[in-house]
Amino acid sequence: MQEFLKFFDWYTNYFIEIKTSPENLIDPKNLKGIDKLGTISSNGLHDAWHLKSKMEEDDLKRHLFYILTSETNIDPKTEMTLTKGIDGGPLKML
Repeated sequence: MQEFLKFFDWYTNYFIEIKTSPENLIDPKNLKGIDKLGTISSNGLHDAWHLKSKMEEDDLKRHLFYILTSETNIDPKTEMTLTKGIDGGPLKML
């Protein structure tokens, strides 16, 4: 049964580029609520983030905009670029 459930463990890779002044950059792991979107990591400068999420792109973008607007000085409309990558999961190597 567990093997069957792993089949549904799909996610999408999202790449987030932050183009703001260095003093506005923040480690995304410190943002309240971002862990609800998926698994996030960033580079050392915190201007490039990688998010593995099970959310649809429109929902993810809406939640991410809200988090950035309420938790940071980053304007997601002008200082953020969200790029959808490839899907992943148990069959991604096929």
